Amino acid sequence: MQKAVVMAEIRENVKKKGAKKLRKEGYVPAIIYGNNIENKNIKLKKNDVERILNHYEVGSSVELNIGDIKTSVIIRDIQRHITKQNIIHIDFQELVKGEKVRVKIPIHIVNKTAVESSTSVVQEQLNEIEIQTIPKYLPQVVEVDAEILKTADAIKVSDLDIYKNENIEVLTEPNQIIAVLANTTKQEVVEKEEESLSDLY
Repeated sequence: MQKAVVMAEIRENVKKKGAKKLRKEGYVPAIIYGNNIENKNIKLKKNDVERILNHYEVGSSVELNIGDIKTSVIIRDIQRHITKQNIIHIDFQELVKGEKVRVKIPIHIVNKTAVESSTSVVQEQLNEIEIQTIPKYLPQVVEVDAEILKTADAIKVSDLDIYKNENIEVLTEPNQIIAVLANTTKQEVVEKEEESLSDLY
């Protein structure tokens, strides 16, 4: 996936009231931090943020354009309103060329229809892995083919292509299960049994 480019501006008023005013004006307050750099308080247009987050998530890398300065960053945290769920703040970590970064990358399971049926479904148990690498080799997302479940009981971290990449250190345990093929018929029986027991009490 190509790295997204987002326009940003330096934020002068960093007080709580200032952030509230920014949101009313259609901006999202944010911060850029990193090793041996001074934190930068910035603001991004709400529409730009929503557009980017339709395709990118925590762990993804993007490029921020602040005036004439381009800065490569990772989305570290997205804070949302507790009830409205609108974005109220974003944390970015600056990437430094050649300097290793430790980050959690989302896992996307593809080709589920190849193994799912009316009686079985791919049940996901892990949706991200932790890795360490330099920005040059940093992936946006880790994909794995569900067809592995045709010949294996489970998809494990060790089954990921990224696990065999010598440029990337996978910090998540290799035997940790990502997904299994679950029998929906059995699940329905269990649910019915639980409902019957609850009726007794």
